[in-house]
Amino acid sequence: METWKKVVGAIEDSIPLYDEVNEMISFGKAQEAREYALQQLQITDGAKVLDSGIGPGTTSRLILRTSKPSLLVGLDGSVKQLKTAKQNLEQTGTDVLHVVRGSFEFLPFREQTFDTIITCYALRDSLDLSRSVAEYYRVCDEKGAFADVDIGKPEGILKRVGSSLYIRYLMPVIAKVAILGKISGNPWRMIVPTYRTLPTTPVLLGMIKERFQQVQLKEFLMGGVIVVVGRRSSP
Repeated sequence: METWKKVVGAIEDSIPLYDEVNEMISFGKAQEAREYALQQLQITDGAKVLDSGIGPGTTSRLILRTSKPSLLVGLDGSVKQLKTAKQNLEQTGTDVLHVVRGSFEFLPFREQTFDTIITCYALRDSLDLSRSVAEYYRVCDEKGAFADVDIGKPEGILKRVGSSLYIRYLMPVIAKVAILGKISGNPWRMIVPTYRTLPTTPVLLGMIKERFQQVQLKEFLMGGVIVVVGRRSSP
């Protein structure tokens, strides 16, 4: 729990440079992965969408730019993140956005509320991944779809060692250079402990396959960034 609080604090500290630094440390793949996930989800006009772990609103902004949902709910455990997302998205002129404070493990929504659910670079911070996936399944419409965009932990030894070394040593250095003189400290260092506890990509994929159908995996950066898309039921 103490680590989780530190992670939330680090995420809040990163808000001013969130997108800029994430693009740098992912070599431009962070946004590309989001765009790929949304292409696969194919959000239809009038859909009810959940952006779980909305952060500063990066994914929600992209959703509003590419589709016309009737409801867009941004969920986060951080009040500061929710306020920031709401402020950032006000310029879009949308009236369909609603922000909600809550946890992934206990989603405050009724069963089958959403047609589309997406979580970007947030699920790894869950205190109980399996329960969170079960909750996403519960609130997903029977014809709905779910996507997880996140850091990946490849199973292959060479890829995993390379990914681990990058996350532990090189990534914090790149982030530090990017934020030098702009914000104090280095919030991106907190990716290290969350990566350490992250299950391998095949294990995560197995959790999602236990609930969702037609599960597909797309890897970027040799598995360092992943997109998993699944549907609640087969066509």
